[in-house]
Amino acid sequence: MPAPQRVDREQFRQLALEGRTNADLMTRFGCSESTVVRLRKLTGTTTARRMTPDRLARIERMLDDGMPFKEIHRTEGADMQTLRRYFPGRQWTREQSIEHSATLRRLGAAHHWNNYPLKAAA
Repeated sequence: MPAPQRVDREQFRQLALEGRTNADLMTRFGCSESTVVRLRKLTGTTTARRMTPDRLARIERMLDDGMPFKEIHRTEGADMQTLRRYFPGRQWTREQSIEHSATLRRLGAAHHWNNYPLKAAA
C-alpha cells in the first residue's frame, strides 16, 4: 500500500474557498472523506449550514409529513446528531422503520413484476 500523501493545507484552503465539493477535494488530493472534513475544519472552510429559523421550520414540516431523520439528513444535509438535538423524540421508532422497509420491498416487487408484459394466449 502506498504511503499517504501530505496535503498542502494552503492549496486545500484555496480550492475549498473556490467552492469545490468534498468529492472533488478527495479526488484531487487522493484522500478519504474523513480527511477532507478534518481539513475543512482545520482550514476554516467548513460547509456546515446553520440551523436558521427558516431551516428549522422546513425540517419541522418534513417531520410533520412523516419523513424519517435519514431522509432529512440526505435531502437537507442536517447532521443526525443535530436532528436529535433539535427534535428529540421525533425520530422513527424501530417498528416504524421495519414497517417502512417492508412496504418498500413489497412495492418494489410489485413494480418489478408489473413492468413485464403479460404473455398473450396462444
